[in-house]
Amino acid sequence: MTPAEALRETLDISIFADELFGENCFLIRRRDTTAALVVDPGLQLERVERQLREERLTLERILVTHGHVDHVGGVPALHQETGAPIAMHPDDLVILDWDQLGRLPFIPRGFGPFSIDLALTHGMTLSFADLSVRVLHAPGHTEGSVCFLFGLDCFAGDTLFQRGIGRTDLPGGDMRKIVFSIREVLYALPPKTVVYPGHGPRTTIEEEMLLNPFVPAG
Repeated sequence: MTPAEALRETLDISIFADELFGENCFLIRRRDTTAALVVDPGLQLERVERQLREERLTLERILVTHGHVDHVGGVPALHQETGAPIAMHPDDLVILDWDQLGRLPFIPRGFGPFSIDLALTHGMTLSFADLSVRVLHAPGHTEGSVCFLFGLDCFAGDTLFQRGIGRTDLPGGDMRKIVFSIREVLYALPPKTVVYPGHGPRTTIEEEMLLNPFVPAG
């Protein structure tokens, strides 16, 4: 068993898709401890909070792939409830229109301006108990989009989907940048890397290099 495969054996991943946008929030926990991380808590916040309580997990950090409302709608309340620090790339703060977002009818309770506790940068390594999480800056869907790499598992936000890519027609979007990020950052990962996207089913780097119609390899 390789170190990356051994790492995968220590993690349990729960996926919560919201009913409005189909946004995937991920609860990642250590099988051997109560330590947990949450990636992109959005409109499905209550289900995520329920599992944290039922399994008596300790949330160590809230990880944010980018600043769109479906990915950050639950961040303030989860931070308020657990005290877990918020890790996000600072370039996406400019696209958060707090007043406008707070008036949306579907926004979770407790939504409001939040501060970043840990400003993410490309290549940064985060600790999760005795494990390491690598941050990959992947601008294109937004300027501050990042992916989180746990061994051979990549939480890619809205950069790369199964047979698709993130839209680039919203503030901070740039088609040239997202193609570069996918080809030069994500496609540089081992082919067997499993991609957990912000919407839809998981895929692999190998599959997308061969079959993605928007960004074929090389």
